[in-house]
Amino acid sequence: MRRFMTACKAFWKILFSGDLALAWEKPSRGEVTQAAPDAEHTEDAGILPDAVYTLVLLQREGRLIDFLKEDIDVYGDEQVGAAVRQIHTGCRKVLDDNFGVSPVDERGEGEPVDIPPGFDSGAIRLTGNVRGDPPFKGTLQHGGWKVTKVDFPERHAKLDPAIICPAEVEL
Repeated sequence: MRRFMTACKAFWKILFSGDLALAWEKPSRGEVTQAAPDAEHTEDAGILPDAVYTLVLLQREGRLIDFLKEDIDVYGDEQVGAAVRQIHTGCRKVLDDNFGVSPVDERGEGEPVDIPPGFDSGAIRLTGNVRGDPPFKGTLQHGGWKVTKVDFPERHAKLDPAIICPAEVEL
């Protein structure tokens, strides 16, 4: 019955929201999209459960939020370096397990690049002395990154989608 009610809510929201309708259509065309929020209060607050769940995974595996919120100025470089190694390992695991990420441009950094007229400015950012119209000749400074898949484990329906990590209380 719960799924039926959720489907009814989704139907009416998609019917009256052009943005949600477009987001619903993207997966059927093979495009990557973010799911609609799980609960009305998260939607009203502008919270996207998939985005929050990414933070959940990065916190769970790499303690990334703990690290970023910590004042590291009080620690020496050796202590910060040791912490970063553990955080890097955990966060990389999240990336490898849940996302397909590949370079926008496969060439190596420093390689020559020809930019044709009509290039995708969302995928290629021109820097330096940009004048006139393409074609341009340049040097690849960074290959960029693009998402090729998103594969989240299912999150328990009773969990508040806004909670990244619960408070811990030792008794």
